[in-house]
Order: sequence, then structure tokens, then C-alpha cells
Amino acid sequence: MNDGTSGKRSAIKRLLVPLLILAFSAVIFVVLVNNQPTLKTTVKEPVPVAVRALDINLAPMQLSVSSEGNVQPSVETKLVAQVAGEVIEISSSLVAGGDFSKGDVLLKLDPRDYEIALARSQAALSRAQAEQRYAAEETGRIKSLYGEELASIAQLQSAERLLAIANAALDDASAAVKRATVDLERTFFTAPFNGRVRAENVDIGQFLSQGAMIATLYDTDRLQVRLPLADAQLAYLDPSYAQTGLAGEEPADVVLTADYAGDTQSWSAKLLRTEGDISTKSRFLHVIVEVTETLNSNGVQLPVGLFVDAVITGRTVDNLVSVPRTALRPDNSVMVIDDSNQLHFREVTVFKLSDSDALISEGLASGERISISPLQFVVEGMPVTVID
Repeated sequence: MNDGTSGKRSAIKRLLVPLLILAFSAVIFVVLVNNQPTLKTTVKEPVPVAVRALDINLAPMQLSVSSEGNVQPSVETKLVAQVAGEVIEISSSLVAGGDFSKGDVLLKLDPRDYEIALARSQAALSRAQAEQRYAAEETGRIKSLYGEELASIAQLQSAERLLAIANAALDDASAAVKRATVDLERTFFTAPFNGRVRAENVDIGQFLSQGAMIATLYDTDRLQVRLPLADAQLAYLDPSYAQTGLAGEEPADVVLTADYAGDTQSWSAKLLRTEGDISTKSRFLHVIVEVTETLNSNGVQLPVGLFVDAVITGRTVDNLVSVPRTALRPDNSVMVIDDSNQLHFREVTVFKLSDSDALISEGLASGERISISPLQFVVEGMPVTVID
């Protein structure tokens, strides 16, 4: 009996101990929950990003178009023998690269055959003149006799026929003298312009047949540059170039620059015309720039074949503003800075785009500010600090 009672007590103790532990733990949990610290949350103010700003000022702007090309002669000709003969004299300028002035004698042929031909033609002219004078006097005499009925109509017609033949012979003799004179003059080859020899193919003592090529010459007072332009670039020039292919009242100014003789040189030129056709291969339109002042302010002659950069003065367009290329985002928008120094996206119209700048024609107003700093991550309304 006692053993049974003690077993029950032991079982009760084993049951009460876990329950007491659970109850104590529950009390501690309730106490901790009711006395937990209160967390205070604060909103951190965003840190403004430092940017550089550009004040917008819409104004008329002079446009320009850039291109590049090689200098070429405007006038290039082949010197050809118009008469045959032996070369008896060659100018020292008649060598590849040689300079000459207009009117210089470049080459002489033996003139003796042509001098003889001229003398014979002049003698024939004198004979024809005498025959013509005699025929004219004879015709006048026959006419007088015919008027007095002392000569027949047949005699008068014969006299008039002989006069007509004499007049024709005189004209033929005069033409022969002119031809002989021209042939003699052609034994002297004079320069048709101020220029330079590109190539020559003649030696002293050489016999030249008629039509033989002597040299290739080009004019150094008038050079040209053939420049490629995209058809869209014509919109930046005077409208006459797109409408007619020719300059308007005044050809556009062009500045040519190149590194030459160890220094940067420049020459002034004029845009004369377009070639009209768009290349099917490159899709470019070529324009012709002429240089008439081939000697620049430094005394440097513009050489043929030089590769030059060209800047063409275009038309003036109102209400444009130039902004750095970095200010323009890929979607053709800019970041406008309001009075509270917050950024706002603004879509704009790009009139012209270059490597470093963009001309904006619509979307901005004078007095506004835009960010020109290249920002990677931007959100609408983001605060900024404008720096100088």
C-alpha cells in the first residue's frame, strides 16, 4: 500500500516539473514582449549630385559644314604639236614640276620650212592682187564700151567672169598667207596661263609630228577641291545649292587647312557648285570648291594633291542653341534644372549633330538651365548642386 502511494507521488512530481518550467518560461516571454524597446525610424534626405549647368540663350547662329578632299587643278591641258618639225629649243621650265608664267615660250620648232611657205604665199598674194586689179580695170573698160555700143554683151560677160575668178584667187591667196602665218606662229609654244608642268615627253633635236603630245600643264592660279557631302548637309547651306546646284548671289566662303611644311596652313576658297549626281556607291553628293588665291598669307603656295580639311560657311538660322554632346541623352532629351535645383527630363529637337556639339531648335527656352554633366543614373526630380 505504501509502495503504491509513493509511486503515484513520484509520477506527479515528474509531471509537475515540466509544467512548472513551461509556466515560468511563458511568464518570462510575456514580460519580455511587453517590455521590448521601441525602434525609431528616420527618413534619410537624399544627397544632391554635383553637376555643371548651361544657361540657355536662343539666338541666330551661322551654320557650317565640314568635309575633306584633295586639291586638284581647275584647268589642266595637254600641250600638243599643231605643226610638225624638229625641236630646236626647250625652256628650262619645261620639266616635271617646272613653273612658268603666261606667255613664256616653252618650246621652239625649226621655223625655216614655215618661213619659206609664208614667203611663197605672200608672193602668190601679190600676184593675185595684180590679177584682180587688172580684171577690175578691164571690166570697167568693157562696161564703158558696152554703154557706147562699142562692145558686145558677150565681151562684158566674159570680163565680169574673169573679174570674179580674180577675186576668188585673191581670197584664196589671202587665206594661204593667213594659214602660213598661223603655222609659223605655231612653231613657238607659249604658255596659255601661269602654271606648272605635270609631265613632259620631249627632247632637243626630236622631230615632232603633228598631233604629238609634248607635255601636261595645269593652271596654278585656279585650283579646286572636290568635297563629299551627305545630302542632309545641303540643308545647312544656302538653299540655291540644293535647288539649282549653283551658288546664289555670292558663293559660300570656305576655309581649307592642312599640315604642310611642318606647320598648319590655311587658304581661302569659294563654293561654286555641286556635281548634281549622288554617288550610287558612297551615297554622297560632291561639291566643287575653287581656290583663286593659291598663295596664302604666309607666302605658301597651295600644292596640287594636298589633302585638306574644309569648313564651309552655311546659312544663318534663328532660335538655335548649341549644347555639348554630353548633355544630350540617347532618346534626344536633356535634363532641365528647375528653380529648386531638381532635374527634369525634357525631349528636344536636334537640328544638327556633330562630334562635340548638338544644335537644338525646339524644346528649350531662353533663361532655362540644363545639366551638361554626364550622369549615369538619373531619376525624375533628382536634386542636384550646380557648380561652376
